Amino acid sequence: MKNRTILISGSIIVVIALLFLFGKQGGPGLLEARDFVRTYQSTPGAVLVDVRTPAEFDAGHLATAINIDFENPHFVEEVKKLDRTTPYFVYCRSGNRSAQSVAIMQKMGIKDIYELQGGLVSSVGALTLTTDTSSSSEYVVDEGDMIKGDTLVRGNATSVLSNEEIRGLVQMREEEKLAHDIYITLGEKWGVRIFSNIAGSEQTHTDAVKVLLDRYGITDPVTDTTVGVFSSTVMQGLYRDLVAQGEKSERDAIIVGATVEDLDIRDLSTLKNMTKNEDILTVYNNLQKGSRNHLRGFVRNLPAGSQYVPQYITQTEFDGILSGSQERGRV
Repeated sequence: MKNRTILISGSIIVVIALLFLFGKQGGPGLLEARDFVRTYQSTPGAVLVDVRTPAEFDAGHLATAINIDFENPHFVEEVKKLDRTTPYFVYCRSGNRSAQSVAIMQKMGIKDIYELQGGLVSSVGALTLTTDTSSSSEYVVDEGDMIKGDTLVRGNATSVLSNEEIRGLVQMREEEKLAHDIYITLGEKWGVRIFSNIAGSEQTHTDAVKVLLDRYGITDPVTDTTVGVFSSTVMQGLYRDLVAQGEKSERDAIIVGATVEDLDIRDLSTLKNMTKNEDILTVYNNLQKGSRNHLRGFVRNLPAGSQYVPQYITQTEFDGILSGSQERGRV
């Protein structure tokens, strides 16, 4: 009887302790506004995630937050791209979307997640919102930018290519590798995740062009996949010069990223005018869409007070791209 009494008393103590720990916050990882911010700021490598719509995000969000729209059909795909070892701090307007987002993230294997209790509407006066998007150091690649070349060209007929079309495909195979290699190199130099995120997308871009090379029996110019090695002397020189510029500072590195995408957009427009083949145009259109998204990402990650002046496309075209939101899906 004595042992049973001790056991029951111990159980009551455990229940009381759990109620004390989680009763006020609502559960593990659910934090009130000040604790949410304090814990985020004191957690190394933490990423702040706003799961509201882009319009809500642009109207005002927590500084350094990235936007992954819960209502977007590709939300689950975006979550799958996240690093499962990273601590995430998630919030929305009222707590409804953030709770559902956290549940999905947990199913995807992410364990270190904190949620803002009651959302922003319950934290008026305790949190400061900003409309500045330049400080968002995280860039999430749209699923559609991860191009599957064999899927894109499936069902399209082939035809005899002109020398211009062949030269264009050879150029873009190495130009997309150029983007990948520069981002890998600068990402390792500065540790800024936007480079590694976009580098993964660029790998699928150069792979998509390789699908076209194989389809038409064109010799692949990429004989060595080593980062920084190119058959084209032009690409080799660009890699050398742009990496040297990007190694000066983190700001210069982000400008280099924007420059690479600026170049890609211009060259793809030129090459699209040289072909009427649907399979080539389909790949080029999707590469260009990805480059527009990447350009937006780099420019919006520039430090406050910095700006990028387009080097290859017109200012009008550049302004039109920057005024648009991230493009979803395939073209």
